[in-house]
Amino acid sequence: MYQENNHYMPVMCKGVDMDSKIKVRLSLYGILSTITYIYLILTPNPGISVPVFIIIQFVSVFFIVKNKKEVKNNKGILIMIPIFVLSLNRFISANNMWQTTNFFVIVFLYSVMFLMFNENFNLKNLNIANIFKIILNMFVPFFHFIVPFKWVAEKSKNKEKNLLIKRVLIGLFISIPCVLFLIIILSSADLIFYKNVISFNTWIAKMLNFFYIFKFIIGSLVGLYLFGHLYSVFVENDNDITELNYENSNSVKQINGDVIILNILLGSVLIIYSMFIIIQFKYLFSSGELPYDLNYSEYARRGFFELVFLSILNIALILLTTFLLKEKIYVEKSKWGQLTKLLLIYLCILTGVLLISSFYRMSLYDGVYGFTRLRILVYLFLIFEGFGLLATLIYIIQHNFNILAIYVVISLVYYLSINIVQIDTIIAKRNIDMYFNGQTETIDVNYLMSLSIDAAPQIMRLIDKDVEIITKSKAISYFIGIKEKYSNLEYNWQSYNLSVEKAKRLLEANKDKLQPYS
Repeated sequence: MYQENNHYMPVMCKGVDMDSKIKVRLSLYGILSTITYIYLILTPNPGISVPVFIIIQFVSVFFIVKNKKEVKNNKGILIMIPIFVLSLNRFISANNMWQTTNFFVIVFLYSVMFLMFNENFNLKNLNIANIFKIILNMFVPFFHFIVPFKWVAEKSKNKEKNLLIKRVLIGLFISIPCVLFLIIILSSADLIFYKNVISFNTWIAKMLNFFYIFKFIIGSLVGLYLFGHLYSVFVENDNDITELNYENSNSVKQINGDVIILNILLGSVLIIYSMFIIIQFKYLFSSGELPYDLNYSEYARRGFFELVFLSILNIALILLTTFLLKEKIYVEKSKWGQLTKLLLIYLCILTGVLLISSFYRMSLYDGVYGFTRLRILVYLFLIFEGFGLLATLIYIIQHNFNILAIYVVISLVYYLSINIVQIDTIIAKRNIDMYFNGQTETIDVNYLMSLSIDAAPQIMRLIDKDVEIITKSKAISYFIGIKEKYSNLEYNWQSYNLSVEKAKRLLEANKDKLQPYS
């Protein structure tokens, strides 16, 4: 149970005596983060600039936390590796489907990194409370936004400096109208001076443009947020929002389940699954003749998502059972407990068969209809769920490691993989290969054209080969549209993207073929 007097309210760190060098470094980090975020991220179509920003973040944080006594665990900087991998998505692919989720995942990983610096988080001891702590820590920087302004206020207590600042401000207040008056008079007296003033005013107008002001505000907020995160590492705060205290964690009563009831439940579930597996081997795996006039593609499609859902439920049932019967299975090692362990191992094996069945069903279905983004994601999910199931089987037998931490690592690797793998390229290649090999009579070129530009090199094959006039015409129109889009798009070095550059070279190399049909 939580302590009654422990509230999740942050203390504003009054009276914290921090080394002046640390203050300077933290301030420079916040300013650098603001400038680089505006220049590298808040640019039209950011590409290579995203991983460049993360590299700058890595170097900045590393040199600030390096060899600092306040930083108890420097290994937290390793969290920058998955963050960098996620950032590569904007460089190697033009698929923006993960843009929003990547933002929140990166914010989450930043929270993990700064908690690790203070040894407030350890992956080996991961539990629900720690996940809650990470989420809470994502909001901690907001309470430190005012800190830099307090530092400035502390500096201004010097009366002489304060007087100097006032005198400078008064001088500027008087000088600005005078300068404007002179500019107006001199502009009317000299045409060349007037032209130069017009150019200068255009530059000023651009600087005062709402879009630039908006970018400055967003960049400043990001800079303050990152500053606040790193500041929380160096400030001592006994009542920090991330502190989760327990009166006595050892006194919490272990929730126990009834071993007989759960064994009956497991036995019933396993009987049904066993019957289902027999049918799978009879009709699906052995390619037996299907009843009720069913074809294999429809048979495969109708049960696929249900099986994936059941496989997840099975893993949840295994974990719940091991939690409720932990004493019976692994401490007392009673006969009923050992029976439960055997039933769980059998359920784990049957779940593996369900995963294989799901994978096979999907292969039958896409063998007729081709790939889509969802089908690719599901394939990858099944593969990583297989790793999770293997870990679960080992957990049932050994029960000497944190299975939740393993699941988190597997989930993170899965998410990093789908960010790096060019899914649209795989889809276009598979579907066009099926079309050319005669596996399908037609190809859904409209779907291929709806994918990102990652698919462009594969779609170009529809122009090189002898295909239906309608399909070829749509492909040509697709590339003409891409050419117009990227010729009118604002593009700079920050926007450099491998897929986009590859498509541009492809357009240039095949410009003679890209003539619309009359």
